[in-house]
Amino acid sequence: MARTPRRRESASPGSASPRWRECALLAALAVVVAAEAWPHAGPVAAGVVWSTLVVVTAQRRPAWALAIGASATLLALADLPGTDAWPVLVSAAAGAMAGRRMADTVTAAAVFAGVAAAGLVVAVAAGDAWAWFPVGFLLLVFGVLPWLAGRYLRLRATLAAAGWQRAEQLERERQLVEREARLRERAGIARDMHDSLGHELSLIAMRAGALELDGDLDERHRAAIAHLRSTAVDATDRLQDIVTVLRGLDDAEPGSIDDLVARSRSSGVDIRLVSSGPTDDVPASVGRTAYRVVQEAVTNAVRHAPGAAVTVEVRFDGTHVSVAVRNGAGRGAAPTTGGGHGLVGLCERVRLAGGTLRAGRHGDGYEVVAELPYRVDGSDSARQLSEVTRATRRGLAAAVAVPVAIGAVVALLLLGMRWYEVHHSFLAADRYDALRVGDPRTQGLPRNQVEGRPDVAEPPVPSGARCEYYRTTRDLFTGPIDVYRLCFTDGRLADKAVVRGTAR
Repeated sequence: MARTPRRRESASPGSASPRWRECALLAALAVVVAAEAWPHAGPVAAGVVWSTLVVVTAQRRPAWALAIGASATLLALADLPGTDAWPVLVSAAAGAMAGRRMADTVTAAAVFAGVAAAGLVVAVAAGDAWAWFPVGFLLLVFGVLPWLAGRYLRLRATLAAAGWQRAEQLERERQLVEREARLRERAGIARDMHDSLGHELSLIAMRAGALELDGDLDERHRAAIAHLRSTAVDATDRLQDIVTVLRGLDDAEPGSIDDLVARSRSSGVDIRLVSSGPTDDVPASVGRTAYRVVQEAVTNAVRHAPGAAVTVEVRFDGTHVSVAVRNGAGRGAAPTTGGGHGLVGLCERVRLAGGTLRAGRHGDGYEVVAELPYRVDGSDSARQLSEVTRATRRGLAAAVAVPVAIGAVVALLLLGMRWYEVHHSFLAADRYDALRVGDPRTQGLPRNQVEGRPDVAEPPVPSGARCEYYRTTRDLFTGPIDVYRLCFTDGRLADKAVVRGTAR
């Protein structure tokens, strides 16, 4: 007997890791936290709590674990002692575990976007919006990339599992093909026996019957010939029984569901048929499968729930046939027991036809429901493998598209912040020319200044004055550029100058 290929023992995609692995990961993170943050009690406690929350929630709430781990990168804005390494390691661990367990890319993107937005708000509130970009870089490298790596591992495990399922399915189909070949061989033997041996036995019986009617024979010979004819007839009947067994029930062409229900009703079964839809274009193979579903379900109902009312519903919609056989609670005679293999074989038959079958309790009784398509494009396992392959390709495409999209968003943010900085630190030339030494500082000056002090030589600063620097152009990318320097003493302009080639 052929052996079914053994499936590899591997965790299904998204399944929980063994408990010892989680404990080992938590212990490793705790060691890293203690080694870096010791003897600062606050960062040590925060790191241990952060690591514990990530590991505990990763099994059943991977989105929460991803949010908790990614938010650890925001500690870079606080510049606390002992928080240089462990926050990014916690974020990387959370990203990898969440990617291994999460199937929803939208949720992960929302988590990363939310953490990035929170970091930007904190940076702006602290007065240093540019401090957000190192945090964004950490989030990308130690959050998004580990999540993509975990997602890749998930998709690879899914593809491997689908491949093994496909192999097992092919082995089952091979065994079914062998079984069909044996059945065809048996049917051929039965046909040969019926055509040759059955024909000869029929001739023997016919000739014996003719001899039995011969008037020249005495009673003793006539009785012997009658016994011979009877023996030949019995042998022909037994041969017919053997031929029927060799052919098997599946070799016979089934009748219609209407005839099956009528025969069951004439046998005393309380059965009702409800049929709808056109039946002209139903493929023969689909009709045979539907017939077998009804036959097996009615047989089971009579066997396991004797006396119960049975309802057979058959619907044809032009592309599918739906079969539902339901029975109530049995009454009267005690139910009989069977081998229990009928529904298993029926499920396999329906699956090979490209359909689905479910059987189970229905109220006080039982139901068998099958959906059969008219046309089947490949087997279930082949379709499943194709779907998993497409999902893997989409996942790999996402591994490229997500960083590109994040880079584009970061570039737009940089451009927006650059535009805001330039346009709100620009001082028009006519406004500069109109300023006179001794004039009070008014609100007509730009809202912001050029970031930082000039890195080139500039005129001396008047004693006790506070200088402000403004851009001379709105050009976003040209640099270094000239800046206007305005120095104020006690709220009045003490000096103004143009510093050449100062800012970028």
